[in-house]
Amino acid sequence: MIALPPIQGRDWLRIGIAYAVVVAFSFTAPPVQADLVKLLNGGELRGRITGGTATSRLNAESIMIETLSGVVVSVARTDMKFLTMRPVIVEEYETRSRRISDTLQAHWELSEWCRQQSLSKQREHHLLRVAELDPHHEKAQTALGRVWHEGAWVDRDDMMAERGYVKYKGRYITLQELDLIQKTADELAIERDWFQKVRGWHGWITRRHEERYRQGLTALQQIEDPHAAPAIIRFLCEDKNRDIRSLGVAALSKLTGSKGASGLVKLSLYDPEDDVRYASLNGIHEEDYEFAQTAFVRELRNSLNVVVCRAGIGLARVGDQRAVAPLIEALVTTHKYQVQSNIPAVQSYSGSTDGSSGGGGSGLPPEVEIAIRTGQLPQGAVMGPQIGGIQVPRKMVTVSVDQPNQEVLTTLQKLTGQNYGFDERTWRLWWAAEKSHGAGGAPVLKNN
Repeated sequence: MIALPPIQGRDWLRIGIAYAVVVAFSFTAPPVQADLVKLLNGGELRGRITGGTATSRLNAESIMIETLSGVVVSVARTDMKFLTMRPVIVEEYETRSRRISDTLQAHWELSEWCRQQSLSKQREHHLLRVAELDPHHEKAQTALGRVWHEGAWVDRDDMMAERGYVKYKGRYITLQELDLIQKTADELAIERDWFQKVRGWHGWITRRHEERYRQGLTALQQIEDPHAAPAIIRFLCEDKNRDIRSLGVAALSKLTGSKGASGLVKLSLYDPEDDVRYASLNGIHEEDYEFAQTAFVRELRNSLNVVVCRAGIGLARVGDQRAVAPLIEALVTTHKYQVQSNIPAVQSYSGSTDGSSGGGGSGLPPEVEIAIRTGQLPQGAVMGPQIGGIQVPRKMVTVSVDQPNQEVLTTLQKLTGQNYGFDERTWRLWWAAEKSHGAGGAPVLKNN
C-alpha cells in the first residue's frame, strides 16, 4: 500500500475550489444538441427539447423546449410545422453568421472557424464570398479547389473536364482510359462490331438510295442488344439532323442498362429540340432510374442554368428521396455571364458649353441585368450601340447572377408534398427533421 501525505488546510481549500469549478461547468456547459421548432406562424424556437424519449416526443400532442435563454416553453403539435434536432455547433454557426459584417476579413475568419468545426458546406459559403470580394485571394481560391489557369481562377475538375479528363480514384484519366478500365475484352469486341454495323446503316439512311434507306432503317429499328448503345449514341444521337437523332432516341429507348440510359440522359439535357429532349426523358426505363438519378443530380451543379433546370425536370420523373437534399441546394444557383457594359473599352469624355467634362459610361445596362436575372439570356449578352453607323467598342465584363430555378422547386414540391418556396434554410431544416423521423434506414418519401 502506498502511503499518501496528509491533506493540509490549504489543500482542502484548493480541492473545494476545483470541485466548485467542475460543478459550475457541468451546469453551464452547452447541450450537445440544439433543437429547433418551426412554428406555423413562421417563428422559430431554438434550444433543447425536454421530457420523454425521441419517439414519444414525435407522437406527443405537445412538446416542452428549453430555449437558449433558459425559458421553458410548451408548444402544441397543432402550432408546429416541424421540429428537428441538430448539433449545437450548427446553432452557434448561425448565430455567428448573422452577426458578422459583409467584409473580406469577417468572412475569411468565419470560414476558418467552420474549417476547425468540420462545417464544410458552411465554410464553402464564406469562401465563395471571400473570392467574390477579392478574386485574387489565393488561400480562398485554393481552398475552393481552384487553380490559376490562363489568367483566371478556375475549378480544377472543370478545367480537366474541358481537356477531356475525368477523376477516377483520385487521379485524372481520359474518358477512353476509363472506358477501357470499366469494360472487359469481350464487351469491347462486341461494341466494336456494333460500331461497324451502325456506321454502315447510318450511311445508308443519309443517302438518297431508296432501297438502302429502307434496309438501314429496318436494321436500326430492330436493334435489341444493349452493347449497341455506344454506337447508336455516336452515329445517330450526335447527328445534326433532328429526325436521325429522334431515330437514335427510339433505338436507345428499346434498350435497358446504363449504356442506353446514359445517352438518353445526355440528350434530355443538351439536345436543342424540345421534342427530342422530351422523348429522351420518357425513354428511360424504370429499372434505370437509379442510374439516371445519379446523372441528373450531378448536373444540378452545371455552370449552365438551363442545364440545371432540365436536370430538375429529369428528377421529377426518375428521382426519389435521395434527390431531395441536392435539389434543395440547387433551388438558387449562381451563374456567370460575359456581357458588354456601358463602359467604353477606351474611356471617352464629352464637353459641354460651359467647359465641363463628364465620363462616358457607368456599368452594366439595367435592361441587360433584368434579362439575365429573368433567364432571357442563358448564354450571356453581347451588345454594341452604334453612333453615326459606327460600332462603339465596349468593355466586356463578367457578372455573377443568382437565379431561382422554378423547375427545381416544382420537383421538390412533387417529391415532398411541401412548399417553402425558395427559402433554402427552411427546406434544409424541414429535411433534417424528416431524416430524423426516418432514422434506421426506413425511406421517408416515396417516388411519385
